This record gives sequence, structure tokens and C-alpha cells, in this order.
Amino acid sequence: MLRFRVGPFPVSIYPWFFLSAILLGGNLGFGWQMAAWIFVVFLSVLVHELGHAVVGRAFGGTPEIHLQAFGGVTFPRFRRPPGPGRQFLLSLAGPVFGLLLGALAWVLVHSFPPAHGSPSDWTMHQFISVSLIWAVFNLLPILPLDGGNMLLAFLEGVRRRPSMVLASWLSFVMALGVGALVTLALGFDPFLLLWFGLFALQNLTRARAARAGDGSTAAAGMAASAAEDESADVDRATQEVRAQVLARDYDAALAAVSRLERAGGAFRQAAALRLRAGIELARGDNEAAALFAGQSFSLWQSPDAAVVAARANLRAGAEDRARNWLRRAVEAGAPLAVVRADPELGALA
Repeated sequence: MLRFRVGPFPVSIYPWFFLSAILLGGNLGFGWQMAAWIFVVFLSVLVHELGHAVVGRAFGGTPEIHLQAFGGVTFPRFRRPPGPGRQFLLSLAGPVFGLLLGALAWVLVHSFPPAHGSPSDWTMHQFISVSLIWAVFNLLPILPLDGGNMLLAFLEGVRRRPSMVLASWLSFVMALGVGALVTLALGFDPFLLLWFGLFALQNLTRARAARAGDGSTAAAGMAASAAEDESADVDRATQEVRAQVLARDYDAALAAVSRLERAGGAFRQAAALRLRAGIELARGDNEAAALFAGQSFSLWQSPDAAVVAARANLRAGAEDRARNWLRRAVEAGAPLAVVRADPELGALA
């Protein structure tokens, strides 16, 4: 894994990022076009994530960027979950920065035209097309894309209550609809259909599990949408961390979490953040625990992360935020009867 900084922002690049870039450009061979394509993908995704990071920092976070398979993710690391308005702007910033990169490439091509058919001509036009395609794709109102998070923020701002279930159902319908439209317009493309199929399955699983109120079903459904090796890694790390926390060996517990993070994958990253929250909760740093749990939930909407966030906020004295997180936990699939029976959280349910 490569690590460096862009200004104040730490950046981590996982090997799967470059492998997925090669897969996306599989028809380019292994000459200069492939090298240029990897550079275009790298810079385009990095600039997209820098958009999230810059706005996250402006809102008081300490963002960290991870580039992983088929894209990237920015952990804004806020001290408290942002409101719907800020979450909307935070999600919008990535596509906007990507479009600005494409606009810059367009200006350069028209101001200083490269020789037709030259490597620089080909590369600059790739920047223009990738920035436009990537922005349009990410602005689709489908969770977990930026457009889906903007949809969720809009619904929560209008309804003034957690709206993950409604956003998931709308995302499910949109994934099926967009997949059908793309097929009619462009013909059969198994790669695009696979993407929209996975989005539809993930949102259907989350929405049905939350509506049923079955926490075990929610956890199983989300785990099923992750790769089997990710689930196995998370299970092993969870057992190791629990044992180390019981032994009060917090350094060893954090080392286990770091190993899980280095393995990459959204499911592993979300689980690692949730485990970090549990460690900080055990050490008594309730604000850090609330922060990590909230970041975990934003990456992968599991009821466990929301419950940890509720517990951490309650211990930090933020009862209103704790109650909001508890509602999110129930909406994500935590059984209401179990929540009410919890000696610490039951009074909030």
C-alpha cells in the first residue's frame, strides 16, 4: 500500500486500485496508452476525493483519503455527524471537483492544441471524457454513490428524521431503471449491468432488513453483499480485538484493526472503523468513539455501528444525538425489543 500526503490530507492507495484501473482499460493493451490511462484514472479519482476532503476540512473535519478498488472513499472524520445541508454539499463536492478537472483539460486543449493523435492529445481527451462520465455516474441518486448520499441528505432535511429506508427503496428503483435505460440506449453491457445489479441488490437487502426490524437479517444481508473473504477477515479481526480489549491490551487491538484496514474493501474499512469505535469506547474516549462509529455507518449502514454511535454519544452527554443514532440503528435493522432491553440505551428507545 502506498501512503503520501496532498497538503493536509493523508492518502492511502491499495493495490486493487491499480488492478481495477487496468481492468477498466483492458482494451488498451500494455503500451503507453495503458500507462496514460492509469494516470488519468489515478488523478481523476484523487481530485474527486480531494473535493470531498476540502469541503470536509472546511466543515471542521480532518479528512483522510483511501483509493481502493474501482474508486475511492474519503473519511471526513468529523467530531459530530454533519447535518443534512452539510452532508449534501460534502457529497456534491467530489463530482464538482471532477468536472473542474475536465474543464481545465478542455481549456488547455483549446488554448494550446496538441498535435492530433499525439499521446498528449489522447491523454487530455481522456481527462475530459472521464471527468464527465465519472461525474454523471456519481450523481445518480443511488446509494452508495454521491448522488445517493445527496438524496439521503435531502430526504432527511425535508422529513427531519432518519430516512435510510426510504432512500434505499428509491435507490433500488433507480438502479433498476437506470440499468434498463442504459441497456436500451447502449446495448447489452455486462459490466454496467453488474454494477447496477449490485447497487439494486445492496439497497433492496438494506431496505427489506430494516423494515423487517430483524437485526440478524440486516447484518447477514449486508455481509452477503460483501465478498466472502472480506466477511471472514472481519470475523477474525473482531474476535481478536474483543480478546485484546478484554485483556486491556489496546495497542494490540489497534494493531489488529490496522491489519484489517490495510486489506482494503468497503466492508473491511467500515468494520475497522466500528472496531476502532469499540476500542475508544472501552478506553473512555467517548467523542472519538462517536466519531469512528459515525464514519463506519456512513460507509456501510450497519445497525451495530449506529448502536455504538448512540452509546458513545450518550456517554459523552449528547442525549439528542444518541437518540437520533438509536433511531438510525432501528431503521437499519436493530431489533427494537433488544434496544429497549438494553440497560443503557433502553430509556432512549
